[in-house]
Amino acid sequence: MERESFENDVIAEILNREFVCIKVDREERPDVDSVYMAVCQAMTGQGGWPLTIIMTPACRPFFAGTYFPPTARYGSAGLKELLTAAAMQWKAEKNKLLDSAEQIEAFVKEQSHTEAAAEPGMALVHLAYRQFAGSFDNKYGGFGGAPKFPTPHNLLFLMAYGRREGCREAIEMAETTLVQMYRGGIFDHIGGGFSRYSTDELWLVPHFEKMLYDNALLILAYLEAYSMTGRKLYGCVAEKILAYVERELTDRQGGFYCGQDADSDGVEGKYYVFTREEIKTVLGERAGEAFCAGYGITGKGNFEGKSIPNLLDNENYEAVSEEWDNGGRDNMGGRNCSGSSDSTGSREKGSCEQLYEYRIRRTPLPKDDKILVSWNGWMICACAKAGAVLGDDRYIAQAIRAENFIRQSLMKDGHLLVRYRDGDAAGEGKLEDYAGYALALTQLYRVTFQTDYLERAAGCMEVMLAQFWDREHGGFYLYGKEGEQLILRTKETYDGAMPSGNSAAARVLQQLAQITGEKKWQEALEKQLHFLAGSMAGYPSGHSYALLAMMEELYPTKELSCSLSAASDRKERKKLLAQLGYLAETVPGLCVIVKTEENEQALERLAPYTKEYPIPEKGELYYLCDGHQCMPPVRELGQVLAMLKEEK
Repeated sequence: MERESFENDVIAEILNREFVCIKVDREERPDVDSVYMAVCQAMTGQGGWPLTIIMTPACRPFFAGTYFPPTARYGSAGLKELLTAAAMQWKAEKNKLLDSAEQIEAFVKEQSHTEAAAEPGMALVHLAYRQFAGSFDNKYGGFGGAPKFPTPHNLLFLMAYGRREGCREAIEMAETTLVQMYRGGIFDHIGGGFSRYSTDELWLVPHFEKMLYDNALLILAYLEAYSMTGRKLYGCVAEKILAYVERELTDRQGGFYCGQDADSDGVEGKYYVFTREEIKTVLGERAGEAFCAGYGITGKGNFEGKSIPNLLDNENYEAVSEEWDNGGRDNMGGRNCSGSSDSTGSREKGSCEQLYEYRIRRTPLPKDDKILVSWNGWMICACAKAGAVLGDDRYIAQAIRAENFIRQSLMKDGHLLVRYRDGDAAGEGKLEDYAGYALALTQLYRVTFQTDYLERAAGCMEVMLAQFWDREHGGFYLYGKEGEQLILRTKETYDGAMPSGNSAAARVLQQLAQITGEKKWQEALEKQLHFLAGSMAGYPSGHSYALLAMMEELYPTKELSCSLSAASDRKERKKLLAQLGYLAETVPGLCVIVKTEENEQALERLAPYTKEYPIPEKGELYYLCDGHQCMPPVRELGQVLAMLKEEK
């Protein structure tokens, strides 16, 4: 619509003459987008982007719609005719339009207050599973037909459900999807990372744009699959995504960029596709033939006469991860899982690297170098979890560096901003920024056991409750009470491409309540879950991340406290903390706390129950609680592992 309509000279003339034009970046102003999307849905019964709103100078809308062609066609209104009619009506019947706008605003406000709380329960969880099962593509993975979106939080829900319920079918749905997405063209087999979505059911032809949040959430999904199954492929894919983010989307100060464009030189996908001749020219005849055979590069092509590399017809697709656990790293940042495989599974190391360097020189790819707090929060979570699950401190260091950047560059007077670019930070932090950042802080505590992360997560949640919390009905508003006030304060609950701010907030509350044992977090969590249960309204599968928090309350949980002597060897302490971090990320429902002389006072202030756990003069003491039942303390981690195994 931007090129087709807004760059049309006739339309531009009408707009500039009759209207004050405002273009909203929904990444920077999700509050504005949410408010007027609610208006569009109320007025038309549907929403979507691009969103077109015509309003009074007081920002009260009297017309809403989505896409409009330049002129009327096929029975659809054209933007030229629409703008001309609106301008004429404003001049001739201004008071009528003002009355209409007032009525529309009142109606939308009334609709926003109709939410009713409901009881969280297993019925919602089971229904969500059945809804996913009903739309699952058994052949190609994913849900429904084309286009297909990764939506990793749906896969996280299915894996959690499968583990808790012993439901192999749920796990298989997640695994099938993860494997097929990797084999398809939606994954960049040359440079790593996933594109936004697939235009077909096969996962072959993507919309080539790469987004940070997709890749962060996909890292979490592949890591979960790896920790659950031990299958090397999942760990290898996670590392390939991590290597891509580090190489392409990481600012020198530590923050993460938003993503990379789909277009190069004005052509979508030009950066990613090849001909057989190109491949052979770059790699040589023998290596080129092997690569083409393994990655589906044909003379006919699979995308506008050229080929998107993929492994859909390569039954030896798992050969790329056969040497993954050797501990060595390739020149592209990942462990040795980046070579190409031919149809027999043989490896030609360096092919992907050569093609990567070639395509950079051939066709530059623009990137969106904004740094958004909310998206960075998810990537910090991914890096921190990767460090614990894969046993690589480098990823934890990356997460710590990114969090430091947010704290130093995107926080002012204790309040978060929205975005940073070229030294300029701006925007009032929204719910998704606070929730994403708080989630990152809790995740960093879970893998480092540094109490300052836990303390700042609690402080962040205090701000969220003060600024965004609806104390009467539950739920968090999209923007704070001290922020710019729009015609409506909305609450978003649906987990779309990313989990909603309300879902992420529920997860933070759940983790704070479990780790600290504090009543105030538990009470807020219960009210939030009742609010979310009400918003699900027969469609719980659209709230998969919220269900993850709900499931942690519905299923049994475990708490492991380790009191660690100051006399312990530094090297052994580091090893022990890594083991405990791994347990925290891989055992369902388990939270882990580490108490030392250094953090004793801070921890007892944050989690008062830890006063009951003395620090031994030598070694460690472990306290394992299952629900409200605590077992006698033990001195060996092996004993704890045996107890956890017995309870499975």
